[in-house]
Amino acid sequence: MELFMGKIFSLTNNLAGRNFSQGNSYEEEEEKENGNERHPEKVPEREEELSDTFEEFLEDFMPSEKEGERFESCLWMTIEDLMTRNVVTIKENAPLEEVFSLFGKFPYHTFPVVNANNELVGIIDLDVVLEILLLCLVPRSKHTPLTAIRSLGGKARDIMITHPVTISLDATLKDASDLMMKHRFDRVCVSNNGKLAGIISKKDLVKEICRRRKKVSLG
Repeated sequence: MELFMGKIFSLTNNLAGRNFSQGNSYEEEEEKENGNERHPEKVPEREEELSDTFEEFLEDFMPSEKEGERFESCLWMTIEDLMTRNVVTIKENAPLEEVFSLFGKFPYHTFPVVNANNELVGIIDLDVVLEILLLCLVPRSKHTPLTAIRSLGGKARDIMITHPVTISLDATLKDASDLMMKHRFDRVCVSNNGKLAGIISKKDLVKEICRRRKKVSLG
């Protein structure tokens, strides 16, 4: 990093010495009138490893075209190769106590809810669970029809969020990344013909990108 900043500083000084601006011409004329003519500092005849232009300087730190192509290829790989297939799910008829225990047991913020045919029918997230658990602390005047329904619900299907955002099995890593960034999701359910095929998480994406970067640097 010090070498990098040092080259930037040297290049900046070098470019500044090429008279791109008028500089402090007023001060120079005043010094000449007073007999104190200012002599320009000697510029070293040779700057080691100094590029002639800023563009050439940046090229020293950019990956080669071949390396860039190899790394960019991971953006277009399908998430089928990255997703988790053995997903912890909640059955739509599961009692609320079972739902609460799953959130206490696993470090996930969301769980998919499926029916008997493994079709994705909804999701339950931490916000919903906290809203129910802390409902007794909320004044009745703050209750909404939705919170009332959820507080009286006895099954997972009564509190789940219906029509969850999903991603298709043939979507790319870039598609999944854009979706998660847009909606601020940590995990997204992968759907295939209406059935739950798996889950893709931000951690999965980061892990794969880091693996590709390491492979390119070593390759």
